[in-house]
Amino acid sequence: MKKIFYWFLSVMLTSCTYDFDLGKAEPAKKLVLYSFPSNRDTTIISLSSSVPVGSQEKLVDGIAGANISLSVNGKQQTVYWNDKKTNSLPENCYYTIGKWNEEELVDLQAEVNGLPAIMAQTSIPERFLLEDIKLTARQGGDGAVLRFQVTFKDNPARNDFYGIRVVKKTTDYMDGDSTVLYDPVEFDLEHEPLLNNQSQLDDIFMLPNEYFQNLYIWNDQMVQGKEYTLRLDTGHQEDMDVEWNDHYVRIEYKAYLYSFSQEYYTYLKTLNDIHNNSLGEYGLSSMQQHYTNVKNGIGILGGYHITETEWIKNVELSSSTVQ
Repeated sequence: MKKIFYWFLSVMLTSCTYDFDLGKAEPAKKLVLYSFPSNRDTTIISLSSSVPVGSQEKLVDGIAGANISLSVNGKQQTVYWNDKKTNSLPENCYYTIGKWNEEELVDLQAEVNGLPAIMAQTSIPERFLLEDIKLTARQGGDGAVLRFQVTFKDNPARNDFYGIRVVKKTTDYMDGDSTVLYDPVEFDLEHEPLLNNQSQLDDIFMLPNEYFQNLYIWNDQMVQGKEYTLRLDTGHQEDMDVEWNDHYVRIEYKAYLYSFSQEYYTYLKTLNDIHNNSLGEYGLSSMQQHYTNVKNGIGILGGYHITETEWIKNVELSSSTVQ
């Protein structure tokens, strides 16, 4: 199958001719903003400047001394500067303190001498309407499969944008000492139509359908106003007990459930589209551009609401098979 794919590429590429005049490309420097206000108590504001292609300047993370205005529903918030990395803040960033509520409007403006002033707007979406999370483990065709069944409700009065990320915690205990590891869970999406976006062409040419940093996102077009249960499969690892040397392994899972503003969802979808655009890398389709809602600048101001579950215990393997 790979031979067919590379033959197809060679035929298409030999028939394409591109002519670029790089001398006409003189991009100006712009401010670059990344900020994601939410229902958490701190909003980080990352501000830097772009570096034009061919420039000898070095990319600098963080611009001190900027004039930043951030308001929530028209009320100005105090913006602080942080120059040293802490447990909760990166170095050379701005931040505000405060949890923002559902449907509040966030406006941000920033200005630095010598660069165009920027502005952006977003909102805090309503929370993820979780009904239930259930884990089942069954024998599949290629081994044991753990299925997450996530039931949620969609509000029919609005357009919603969702996401889920699951973390696996492995506790390995032996003779009084324990090691704890945290890993993101990667899902098999074969049985989940909301997230499985593979077309027949994608299957033929083995094109990827991956999600950035294992954050699985979707909109409510297929579930508008309904209750729906996601079916997310991953490999199953059983807990282990060894009595003779006081050794055991315990597996637990935590789900992070997101509601995104339209701006944040569009940005994340663009990241996924760029990552999965293998044909674009060979000139067989247009290259995706990074989405931005920052006027006169680059980057994203995107709101979100996050709900975090408790740690969910592992389940034992059932004798039935996964459907």
